[in-house]
Amino acid sequence: MSHLLYNARIHRTAFDDDPADAILIRDGVVAWVGTRAEAPAADTATDLNGRSVLPGLTDAHVHLFALALSRLQISFARQPVSSIEELVTLLQGAPGEWIQASDLMEDRLVEGRLPTAADLDLSFPDRPVLLRRYCGHVAVLNTAAMQALGLAADMPDPASGVFHRDAEGRLTGIAEETAAEWVFARAPAPSDAELAQGILDVMHECLSFGLTALTEAAVGFSIGYDREASVWAHLRAHHEIPVRMGFMLQLDPEQAAHRGLLPAPSADWSVETLKYFADGIIGGRSGALSEPYDDTGGLGVLMQPTDALEDSFARTHADGWRIAVHATGDRGIARVTTAIAAAQGENRDRRHRIEHCFVPPDGLFDELAEQGIVTVTQPGFLHRMGGSIARGLGARAQRAYPAASILRAGAALAFSSDAPTGPLSPWDGMQAAMTRTGHHGGQIGAAEAVSFAQALDAYIAGGAYAMRQEDMRGTLAPGMAADLVVLRDDPFALAPDDLPGLRADLCMVAGQVTHRAGPA
Repeated sequence: MSHLLYNARIHRTAFDDDPADAILIRDGVVAWVGTRAEAPAADTATDLNGRSVLPGLTDAHVHLFALALSRLQISFARQPVSSIEELVTLLQGAPGEWIQASDLMEDRLVEGRLPTAADLDLSFPDRPVLLRRYCGHVAVLNTAAMQALGLAADMPDPASGVFHRDAEGRLTGIAEETAAEWVFARAPAPSDAELAQGILDVMHECLSFGLTALTEAAVGFSIGYDREASVWAHLRAHHEIPVRMGFMLQLDPEQAAHRGLLPAPSADWSVETLKYFADGIIGGRSGALSEPYDDTGGLGVLMQPTDALEDSFARTHADGWRIAVHATGDRGIARVTTAIAAAQGENRDRRHRIEHCFVPPDGLFDELAEQGIVTVTQPGFLHRMGGSIARGLGARAQRAYPAASILRAGAALAFSSDAPTGPLSPWDGMQAAMTRTGHHGGQIGAAEAVSFAQALDAYIAGGAYAMRQEDMRGTLAPGMAADLVVLRDDPFALAPDDLPGLRADLCMVAGQVTHRAGPA
């Protein structure tokens, strides 16, 4: 069967300044693109009434599992609070034995800090309460929750994590990094079926933005690897998957081998990447910097000794896996770049990845190009975290979240959301990449701004390249997969501030309609 879409502005790429007005799809691929007058015969045809057509977009780093989990809990993103008092009041209406909530942002609270067990115990002396900071790297518990999980004051801090304590050595209820992961992996969670349906719902929301391919950024980050893997297996066994999926596994090579896992690249369900954390987060002031944070002091933390990181990377590369590394501070990024270079040697076609690259070190971009490293950033952070970035980094904020510099160096760049930490919509990300305007009203790194076409390309061609799929998708050319999005408005004609309102009328993946909204 063949199908013709016509009377449209069909952009073959983000840089197509001479759009076609018709495209023929046959057997899941693009068979022809050109003018309606020259179109080949087709079995069926659809008049798109002047709509714009783009190749399907990719979110190269998103946490679908965390989004689904958040929507099965209280969410401070959906129900904002402005003080710890309001937060406690909202929690008091929660059903169930445990109270769990997500998307906590202390910057939005008048106290300007995270709540503690002492704050929560006043209203919840016997009922466990567990809160997740919006980044996923921090947990907040009350005393009842700590007791239920067996977390006592004499519990040693795990490697690369910390259970915060007061001056008398008592637990405050705040846990960071691997300590937070310890908490989340032991707390009650919804059923596999509930979480799988929640993930499917998030996939359909992604399609409404024109996202046809997604990379789950760390299987294991939300409630532990084995529990999450079970949910993904349930999803795949019981549901039709409407998007192309890639996965990063939060495992080291030994853990992957113990589970019998091998790299398995695929067009539809690609598992070929192991995920590492080199340092913490800039928002929590734990990203590893070479100079102290302007507001809190301190240099952040490196998660592993250098030799351990290099050994893990070397084994990962030798076993055929790709490496993806969370690295935010210049000290952490420099260390990761060196370790990847040592691991891959002259074999530079694996496309290992640096996730975030928040505050890059000097001279990084040429090295990225030389080493074939893909940088995956989240421009939406610039808006959501603008005030925090400015306070913590000072003058260094002007080089935060680079884009233009990476492109000038000829290195590979993909944009993404890192939702729920950043906004899920790629159109929000594009607006931020172009304007570099923070929520606080100031501009962050104007010299790193990019054009709309460059921002769009980082979500289309950049995303396909990051998933090593540019040979089969990312452009609307004959022989390429018919992954496309139909938009009622022409994004090339919109001002940056109008981009966040864009939604897809229709999406196709391999020529099959996976999303439809609005008039036929």
